[in-house]
Amino acid sequence: MKSLSVAACVLVACSSRPLEPSTAGGGTNGNSAGAGAVAEAGAVAQAGAVAEAGSGGGKFADSCSAARAQLLGAIDTVSSGVVKLVSEASGVETLYVDATVGGQDGVTTHPWTFISLGSASKVAVTDLTSVHSLAWDLAFKRAQIYTNGGEGGPGEGASVFLDKDFAQVTSADLTGAGFATETFFAGDCNPIVDLTGAASTSFSSWYDYDQQSHVLSPVPGTWLVRSATGKFFKLRFDSYYATPNGGMGSVSGAYLLEIGAL
Repeated sequence: MKSLSVAACVLVACSSRPLEPSTAGGGTNGNSAGAGAVAEAGAVAQAGAVAEAGSGGGKFADSCSAARAQLLGAIDTVSSGVVKLVSEASGVETLYVDATVGGQDGVTTHPWTFISLGSASKVAVTDLTSVHSLAWDLAFKRAQIYTNGGEGGPGEGASVFLDKDFAQVTSADLTGAGFATETFFAGDCNPIVDLTGAASTSFSSWYDYDQQSHVLSPVPGTWLVRSATGKFFKLRFDSYYATPNGGMGSVSGAYLLEIGAL
């Protein structure tokens, strides 16, 4: 990770300020993606050389299938990452999601991990079959996340960030919320990316990056998420370095999430 700091300085002049998307993408918030994602994003962008995406289920997959394979990957196997319900209390579920994909070098050879918010579990779809499925709500790979909506999938998925404590968020916060769906491509299937080269998604601003410690930290606040089938949830990122039992680890890409239905 330390070798990535040179690339970061080129992009942001070694500033600690969050990066903005180079072209407006799915998200409505500033993108705080840091230099630690540069190599990972570049590796994902090269995944199209591995495989062409099969025919998809809608405009998001049909018209730009080759570009989608290059931007997001097109691996036709189910993720081996563990998704585990750690605890449940007062309607809030704590979920562990392994999106480590074998580390930075595994980005091009490992699929996304797809989860259902309603069942707090992993969904057995692949990069290719996910474009036909309403069973999943969020896709995870390393620091990247997208919803099952817009160009992300065939569902109604979308998200929006609230600068509000998780416990204080209620269904009343849905009124007037500016949900963003996924927009991965501009005209002629040109990818929309942030300054790290990763796909710009509605979740691109979920973390801050410390250039000295090379650690990703969740931005304080709560995300409202609309599921593939139109149900609403609130979500908080507790950790990017979790252990399966909900403790603190050292491996990146291991999420601990708080999820509540609205």
